[in-house]
Amino acid sequence: MKKILKLNYYLSEKVWGYEKWILSTHKNGISFICDEEKNLLEYLGEELPIIIKEIRANETLSVQVHPGDEYSKKYEGDNGKTECWYITNAKEGASIVYGIKEGITKEELLEDIENNNVEKILENVYVEKGDMIYIPSGVVHAIKGDIELIEIQQSSDVTYRIYDWGRDREVHVKKALDVIDFKFDNTKGIMKNFKILETPYFNVKKINVEGSYEDKTSNKFHMYICLNGNGIIKEINGEEISVSKGESIYIGKDSDYLFEGNLEMLKVY
Repeated sequence: MKKILKLNYYLSEKVWGYEKWILSTHKNGISFICDEEKNLLEYLGEELPIIIKEIRANETLSVQVHPGDEYSKKYEGDNGKTECWYITNAKEGASIVYGIKEGITKEELLEDIENNNVEKILENVYVEKGDMIYIPSGVVHAIKGDIELIEIQQSSDVTYRIYDWGRDREVHVKKALDVIDFKFDNTKGIMKNFKILETPYFNVKKINVEGSYEDKTSNKFHMYICLNGNGIIKEINGEEISVSKGESIYIGKDSDYLFEGNLEMLKVY
């Protein structure tokens, strides 16, 4: 069984753009393995705790929130959803929704929803290429248009829509109000010049290879998303695989590996 796998995505088209599920064993979208007949879940024989997506937003996504583990398992039979976004491309002046105005109460938000006044209580944050945004469960958020990003999240597909900018899709107001963190500090979680993010569910690190980079897995897999450059990866004394911009590499447990070349990557572990 190979320890190093080049992955291919599951494509999910949306009214606002698309998602490419580049690492997933979730039932709603399982990733594929290049040059293998089995999908990732069939090949590994076990579910992974995270999903990684490439997202292209041509239009603004719904204003939404995700539940934590306890609520989601009780009501949805799925994991909670803490996530983060690494911005890979953004039009000048692009922004995201990140939280709600300080001091807004549950009762006030419900009134704004009922009166179609949600937009006035949203916090908007300008973003640019290279930013990292950490979004714990309970935080109201939305990706706006003209943004491309890598999303790393718990393995879950539970989303509660609060507001959808006039589109006629289902909203989930009661459940959303149950799980929103009204005390969340909106000044936290926006990282410029990103280097590393550590969370209870996953870690993300920016890796720049100029020549060679050696590492090893132990009891956890590693995942790499190539943002720029070209090179190779190989198990020590093993077969090598080419790596270039836009490609993703999964490395299984108990593996010593080596990158060679000039590469800018996100490491997820």
